Amino acid sequence: MNTIPPVFTTNCFVHGQYVIHYNERLPGVDYPHGYSSYVLSDLCEVEVYESPDLSEDEWEREELRRNVENEEKTIQQDRRTARNRGSYKARASSAKSQDRVKFQRKNRITAHQKDRLADYDTTSGHSENMDTGLSPWEQWLIQKTKEERVKKQQMKKHKVEVREQKEQKAKERQQKEEKAEEKRSEWLKQKNYEESLRKKLEKQRIQTETEIKAQQNMITKMKAERKFEEWKEKKEMMEREKKEQELQKKRDIELAEKCKKIKAQQKYEEWLRSAKDRPKSSQSFGYSGGKLTEIIHD
Repeated sequence: MNTIPPVFTTNCFVHGQYVIHYNERLPGVDYPHGYSSYVLSDLCEVEVYESPDLSEDEWEREELRRNVENEEKTIQQDRRTARNRGSYKARASSAKSQDRVKFQRKNRITAHQKDRLADYDTTSGHSENMDTGLSPWEQWLIQKTKEERVKKQQMKKHKVEVREQKEQKAKERQQKEEKAEEKRSEWLKQKNYEESLRKKLEKQRIQTETEIKAQQNMITKMKAERKFEEWKEKKEMMEREKKEQELQKKRDIELAEKCKKIKAQQKYEEWLRSAKDRPKSSQSFGYSGGKLTEIIHD
């Protein structure tokens, strides 16, 4: 940073107060405490500079410089407002405002002012201002303004780069979200199709299994009915055979009894015939059941 020359005294308004700056001690002068009322870092914050010792040309150059700075501040403020609003109307209004400010600035800066402005153009080097007849403080102020302008331009460029990076990241994030949404939609569509197909196949499988089960039940029922009929027929046949056997047995018994009676009758008749021819036996005694009985033979 440039420093104030060793011999320099200025009168200016700093924050609304008129102050005097000293950079060398003169004999017999009562200096303020600390040798100087303000340091260079304080001078960088001075927004209004008015000196009663400025000539008309210097005053005109200073006025032109302040107008240029105010116009640049207005343009930057309009740009910030347009960015904050973020609308097409705000951007259009900002563009019109910038065009209007540029047009007014172009009309306000005359050829005479341009010649004088070229003498202390902040974009040129410090060595070019050495032959313009400017005071050291004006040279320092111009150099300081140049540094501040370069710093502002760098900050502005940095902000633009940051904004572009943010916009690029936002754009990439938006594209990524759109791709993810598209993939999600495709996946959801495929998932719904697969789910619908699965339900359809499941319904067909259940229907097929139901039909197969119904057929199996029908076959089982038919087999059971057939077996029941066979068992019933067999049972009836067994019952008939049993009845026939019982009936046959009964007939056999009756026949046997009849034959026995016939034989007994024949035996009796034979006995009767043989009894007439036998001699009669005498009477005799015997015991029957422990009792004495008389047996008489005919």
